[in-house]
Amino acid sequence: MSEVAAVNEVQIPVWGASRPSLLALRVAAGESPEWIAARTDSLLRSLQSAFDVSSWQIAADNGWELWEGSPDELVNIVRKHPVREFVGASEDIGDALPGEGYSFTISGAGPRVSPLVRIAAGHPAVGQRLPRRRLAVELREAHENALRSVDADAVTAAVVETWEPATTEFADLAVRRLARRGNWKIGVGYRTWVGAGVGTVSHLVDALTATELAGGTLISAPDDWPAARVVEAMTATLRENGLDEVPH
Repeated sequence: MSEVAAVNEVQIPVWGASRPSLLALRVAAGESPEWIAARTDSLLRSLQSAFDVSSWQIAADNGWELWEGSPDELVNIVRKHPVREFVGASEDIGDALPGEGYSFTISGAGPRVSPLVRIAAGHPAVGQRLPRRRLAVELREAHENALRSVDADAVTAAVVETWEPATTEFADLAVRRLARRGNWKIGVGYRTWVGAGVGTVSHLVDALTATELAGGTLISAPDDWPAARVVEAMTATLRENGLDEVPH
């Protein structure tokens, strides 16, 4: 691997005002409510430290409730959020689907950044055409120009160190519209993390950099690059290293 120090000295990244988020894929099956609760709590603690979040609230049938309590209480919160039947455009809540896992949204508010976390886990199957377990963290600005380059690194580290994903990508809407990589494809973004079980990165294209993180490889693009250059360089780097889909 090319030994390159972290780039990203840009203070106000170009992706800051374009709804940036991190998406993570896991290759696993049947995570228990206990596993989900413990990993979610660890993730939220990491995000709380990075973004000074005072409290977390989980979306409930009648509004929002606090994510807090003992380990057993957190497990009970997870159990109250089973995957439900999709009811289209209706505002009605669909029936719970036993054995389909759990799905929920957690919101936090910080003075600068307010993370929004969406989790789907616990399905007994890995998934065929579509992954069954996903995690997304959207970074919402509390005010204009609130986001900084270091925030992309912070949210990536928080997820890969607590959630055991196969891959993650941190990108804005412009990058995702151009990349059009879904399903099991390894995503591309201003930060793309590839777990050791997915593959290794020994060749980098353009001015990308690579560093070791949580046993995998974090590929970073400069935060002043336009979306087209990010997509081109990241896609070419994956191709040069024989990486395309997450093994599943």
